[in-house]
Amino acid sequence: MTGIVRYTRAVSAPAAVTIDRVSKRFTLAHRSISLKERALGSLWRERSRRETLWALRDVSLEVPRASTFGFIGPNGSGKSTLLQIIAGILEPDGGRTAVQGRVTSLLELGAGFSPELTGRENIFLNASLHGVSREAIAPRFDEIVAFAELERFIDMPVRTYSSGMYVRLGFSVAVHLDPEVVLVDEAFAVGDERFQRKCLHTIRDFQKRGITLIIVSHDLLLIEQLCTHAALLKDGALVATGKPADVVGAYHALNLGGDTGGTGQRWGTGQVKITQLDLLQNQQVVKGVVRTRDPLTVRLYYECTQPVDRPVFGVAIHRDDGLHVTGPNTQMGGLAIERVSGSGFVDYTIERLPLLPGRYYLSAAVYDHDLITPYDHRDRFAPLVVIEGGTLERFGVIELPARWSHVTSTAPVDS
Repeated sequence: MTGIVRYTRAVSAPAAVTIDRVSKRFTLAHRSISLKERALGSLWRERSRRETLWALRDVSLEVPRASTFGFIGPNGSGKSTLLQIIAGILEPDGGRTAVQGRVTSLLELGAGFSPELTGRENIFLNASLHGVSREAIAPRFDEIVAFAELERFIDMPVRTYSSGMYVRLGFSVAVHLDPEVVLVDEAFAVGDERFQRKCLHTIRDFQKRGITLIIVSHDLLLIEQLCTHAALLKDGALVATGKPADVVGAYHALNLGGDTGGTGQRWGTGQVKITQLDLLQNQQVVKGVVRTRDPLTVRLYYECTQPVDRPVFGVAIHRDDGLHVTGPNTQMGGLAIERVSGSGFVDYTIERLPLLPGRYYLSAAVYDHDLITPYDHRDRFAPLVVIEGGTLERFGVIELPARWSHVTSTAPVDS
């Protein structure tokens, strides 16, 4: 919520935020669901229906000054709870946090607004909840209104605002209060696309000014783009910290075991069967998380009950939205396999993976020489996650092996 601010005396410390063995629990009360249970329920039974949920367990880390620190993890991992503890909204049940400087929280934008007051009146009210006086906010008033794009509506009651207008005003107030530490919880979906770009420009400006940012988001690409550090939470515990690309990779590796995003479809005569697909780097099997520009080998293991002449092995890569990226095979690659029998494997080696960060699926297949009869086709059954690996490319699917050049010209331009 935007109205919570804490101050601590400025000291020369390397960390803007220190989280020291923080734990937080909530008690869940389960009501009786039958009339009999309600009639016969006792105090003991009511107590037995209470469940303790640990949202955080013994979490410790430091957020460096002037850094942009991202928290990621599945739903219910404790990310938002930790942000609320840092903001002072919640108190931990164990451990402590220390924050250096003024905190602005972009958690529940517009929290603290009074529906019956106008936008103008709510700007001063919301600023006061941040500890900023009317005299201090008055010189910034026009800038706040312009940023929120509410010039025509600023003297109307907030209860008449749309949800987009409401949160735009909350965001605008929060970012114009000279914060030293900014907490952001999924606040980038505010307003339309144009306003979202404005918000991201504001975040970039905060970074240039050396303001510490702590961001919670399910947008992993955004975390990689914006953050200098990241942490992964799962079931209230700290799983990994470090560079954003590494932490995002750890998150994907955590989830690959239960991946069900592929089609799982399979068809063919069964004369040759694809039994396994492995991903290898430096002859070592990797779990399915690789980097752009890394070398990668896709190994297809097969077995057959009788000899088969001139089979063609192939792979296909689909992006998770269904886009077919590529579909190479041994025939097009110039590898003639005269006969297979028993078992073996075929390798497809990529010297420098051009795929941009994202989630993909690998298919594997083996067909007859005419590419008409499928012996075995396994459609999108192996997940592949690509994370940032030294490229600044962010648009599209692949990074082309190309370079830019620039030539100036002094020749006159025809009018």
